[in-house]
Amino acid sequence: MIFVLGATGKVGRHLVPALLDAGAAVRALTRDPAKARVDPRAEAVRGDLDTADLPALLDGADRVFVLTQGHSADREAAVARAAARAGVTHLVKLSTTGVHFGQKDPISRAHAEAEQAVREAGPAWTILRPGTFMDNRFAWLGSIREENAVYVPETDPPSALVHVRDIAAVATLALTTSGHEGATYELTGGEALTAREQVAILAEALGRPLKYVEETEAASRERLVRQYGWPARAVDGLFAMKRESGPNESVVFDTVERLLGRPPLTFAAWARENASAYHHQE
Repeated sequence: MIFVLGATGKVGRHLVPALLDAGAAVRALTRDPAKARVDPRAEAVRGDLDTADLPALLDGADRVFVLTQGHSADREAAVARAAARAGVTHLVKLSTTGVHFGQKDPISRAHAEAEQAVREAGPAWTILRPGTFMDNRFAWLGSIREENAVYVPETDPPSALVHVRDIAAVATLALTTSGHEGATYELTGGEALTAREQVAILAEALGRPLKYVEETEAASRERLVRQYGWPARAVDGLFAMKRESGPNESVVFDTVERLLGRPPLTFAAWARENASAYHHQE
């Protein structure tokens, strides 16, 4: 049985049905099973890792997908150690390409520490290091719905965005087939696109023009605080990570195609799938 943490998150909501389709038995952790809309074929269990009885949650599991909210190294280390005690044979951890590039921003550092804990826990392990998610472009929803415009910091680098379904497909492979023990996989899309190119692709999917607006970092910071209510510290963290990841965002890895035997899903496909979300909501 496969125990999936983060079962209702960006990756988890694709991973759970993919594992079930592959014939695996799945236990999915969620804070509120009634609201979570977990695939009914899975065993949905209520739990919060800060208060959960880990031995009970892990009872009967032989493989675990490790992903925690806030990417807490302490929390993931606790899961890895408890999994080892419970007799789990394989841990698959979702990390970030920032670790591959040796980035020192807080998110990459936390993932690096958690990776180390997973490697040292005892069971076999596989590390998945995706780059920037295509789903991050949902951050443009508000301005597109209201103004048909996208505001982008002038420092935004080209990015080899990855589709979360590709991440879930690789995770499914690692969790259900052998040969991935001790492997670390960097995962990106197949091409690096500038923000302007991304906006043009999205406009085509929406069937209407979008205004592309470059703004200073200071203006972007103010927008995130004012429009989205982000705490100033979170905004600082985001831009610290962007500064570090900038030169690395455009690097394309061939891992998805190598493992899945097909090209990575494109941003154009993602835009078509999600076009309806960008229409003005009455």
